[in-house]
Formats: sequence, structure tokens, C-alpha cells
Amino acid sequence: MEQTVTPEIPEKKTNQLRFILLSIIISALLLSIIIWYITYFKKPPAEFPVGEPIEVTRGMNMEGISHLLQVRNVVRSSLFLNFVLLTKYNPADIKASTYVFSEPLDVFGVAKRLSEGDFNSNLVRFTHREGERALYIAETAKKQLVNFDQNSFLKEAIPLEGKLFPDTYFIPTNYTAHELITTMLDNYEKNINPLRDDIIKSGLTEQEIITLASIVEREANSSESMGLVSGILRNRLELGMALQVDASIEYVLDKSLQELSPSDLELDSLYNTYNHPGLPPSPIGNPGLESIQAVLNPTNSKYLYYLTDSEGIFHYANSFEEHKENIALYLR
Repeated sequence: MEQTVTPEIPEKKTNQLRFILLSIIISALLLSIIIWYITYFKKPPAEFPVGEPIEVTRGMNMEGISHLLQVRNVVRSSLFLNFVLLTKYNPADIKASTYVFSEPLDVFGVAKRLSEGDFNSNLVRFTHREGERALYIAETAKKQLVNFDQNSFLKEAIPLEGKLFPDTYFIPTNYTAHELITTMLDNYEKNINPLRDDIIKSGLTEQEIITLASIVEREANSSESMGLVSGILRNRLELGMALQVDASIEYVLDKSLQELSPSDLELDSLYNTYNHPGLPPSPIGNPGLESIQAVLNPTNSKYLYYLTDSEGIFHYANSFEEHKENIALYLR
């Protein structure tokens, strides 16, 4: 009986097949990694700095510019931006300019902007200072934005007082009232989100923190005084004492401190913190990050009173008797 003999594959040929198969697997793996790398690193970072000015100065080289844009969260990878600039553009064409992005761009869009510069931008520099109230924001915006409706802004913004985050914004001249509010709220979230754990630990609600910070913003004038005033107001709240701050009365009457009269202190309003213990019903302006942090990290002391003299220097007291002595010394 004849037996069928299966021809043996030479060992050399077997090794060749294995090498080809291994090469295909490695190539596919490398291709997958490259596709993942391009897909991931071409996308804009989640923290893309919309509306924030980024200055590229004369003399910066391509690597320095790419590194700056990675640090500022414009791109995920400076190396990938360098690669795009080298392969699609002439790095020598990168323009020194102040770049402001009105929306997130992928790395290819960023590279294109760098090669074109930002000279034809229709953005305006809009500054909203710490402590300003919605009414004053509206007055400034009306002068700078062509499509700005002051009434619709105030209708939407006043209930959001305290969360219209103060900053310098670079925005299009045709921004609407709603778009301006949305930009400020987004900036508020960006700044307040890292502090939310501290807010929970503070024993106060976020609204109470912002309201207290808006008072500190108006009452204090330096980092040191912010911490001490914050601590004094927290002491008063814990003791159930009236806060007795002029700033809340200034807010509701729209008067400056110098314009307040003794009769104004008798105003029948929940914003009158002389007659009504506790916080006013809403923030009295829009506090900046420093005053918010001062409320979250108050300077501990036994002080319950403070005043500022004619030169803006603060004087603190533990008791009302000491406070009266300070009044006699520094305000008369």
C-alpha cells in the first residue's frame, strides 16, 4: 500500500513567511499608532483659550512659538505643530502678532493662522474690572459693540450678578449681549471649577461665597486687607452679627461711599446690612479671583471691626470700644 507523503516546507521558506507576517503586523501596529497620534494631537485641547490674547513676539523661533502654544493649551503637542509647520508652511512666514482665537481650532487651523498673522482681526479689547456691576458692564459694552442691546443685556445679566467674571476680553465688534454674557460665564466656570472642593469645605454655598467675595472686593483694597476683611465678615456671620458694610448700600442706591448720608444707613432694604443680619440677597458686583480666594482662605483673627482712613490704610479692632477709638483717631 502506497503512502501519501506530504512535502515538507523548507525551513528557510517558513522563516520567510514568519518574517513577512511579523512585518505586516508591525506595520499595521505602527500605522494604527500614527493614525491615533494624528487624530489625538490634531484636536484642540479641552482648555483651549478662547478669547485670551497670546503674544508671539519678534525674534521667537518656531520651537519657542510651538512650546508657548502648548503651554497655553492652544495645541496638544508642540512637536506635532512643528511637523505641520515644516511640511505645510514656511516657518519663516510665521507672523509676530497678538493672537486671539474666537473658537477652538485644530492644529492645522492654528498653523494656518500663524502663517497668516492676526492683523485683520475685528476684535476689540473689552475690559471688565473686578467689582463692577452689570449696569456698568452694559455702559462700557454699549460704547464698543455695534450690535449690543443694553436692555436685553441687563435683563439677562442682573440675575447673574457675581458670575460675570472680570477680565480683559478680546471679542468681535458684532458680539451680541447674550454672547458677551456667555463668554463671561464660561470664564467664571473656568476659574471657579478648580475651587469647588474648597467651596464645599467652606460651609457656605457657592452663591454665598460669591456674594461675600463681592463685598470683600468693594470693601478691601489689597491682598492683605482682603484676607483680614474676609475673616472679620466670617466672624460676624458666625456670631449672628450684622455685617454693617457700606458697600451693599452703595450698590442698591448706586452711590459712592462719599455720597452716602446718615439717613441712607436707615434704608429699608435687604441690602442694608446695618439693619439686616446676614448676607444681602445677591452679590453686589462681580468679584475677581483674588477676592474669591480671600473668602475661601480668610485671615484668622479675633477682629470684629475695621475702618479705612483718608489714605486708605486699614485699622482693625476686637471690640466696639476699640473701634470707637479708631474712629476718633483716624476719621476725625
